[in-house]
Amino acid sequence: MEYCLDTGDLEMVKKVADLYPIRCFSMNPSIAVNCLRGTGRTFLQNAKMIREVIGEDTPFYLEAMGDTAEEMIEDAHKIRQEIKGNTMIKIPACPQGFKAIRLLKEEDILCSCTAIYDFNQAMLAAEAGAYCVAVYVSRVDNSGGDGIEVVRKIKEAFVMEGIACKVSAASLKQVNYLEKAALAGADNVTVTLDLLEKMAIHPLTQKTLDTFKADWESLFGEGMRVANMTE
Repeated sequence: MEYCLDTGDLEMVKKVADLYPIRCFSMNPSIAVNCLRGTGRTFLQNAKMIREVIGEDTPFYLEAMGDTAEEMIEDAHKIRQEIKGNTMIKIPACPQGFKAIRLLKEEDILCSCTAIYDFNQAMLAAEAGAYCVAVYVSRVDNSGGDGIEVVRKIKEAFVMEGIACKVSAASLKQVNYLEKAALAGADNVTVTLDLLEKMAIHPLTQKTLDTFKADWESLFGEGMRVANMTE
């Protein structure tokens, strides 16, 4: 399972790219607005700066806007023209979106169908040619459903039918959902820096490291490391 950082915050991207094994990055319209307000940067300017940090080979998911398939396709072309490298297009799960995915697939442009809330939307997206379907897990839960169960059913159906489409668990708000998503078969989970840090830090690990350091320094002295030792 791969982890995908969902942000438009350039400094956050730099920090995460330096520390964590993140395989892809994404940015939806709401996240972009929240991160860009007051910066003076446009969506494309910011995306280009992120691309420079993560490199051209790293998957980068960016959303096409528009009310019609034609408008979404026009946005997709502009994004691909301006943001070089392994850039994929996010298209919403709606009738016009399914049309856009199908037509972009004919151009060999990979699309992630986003804002998936149920099994049927995911099946339509896959049939249209989506490379990935992104289930909004927490939002499904908030509406009275079971987002992880939706992920599990979609993944089971894709495997059963031999459908080559990835399943992403998106909109995750709690760290325990990452484990649930993995066990449900998600190929990808979108995360925030907050979730990553909760995954990475455990109080018992820090306690163990403190013990190791105290024991080591009791014999070899404060600040001594292997690199400082002579034979």
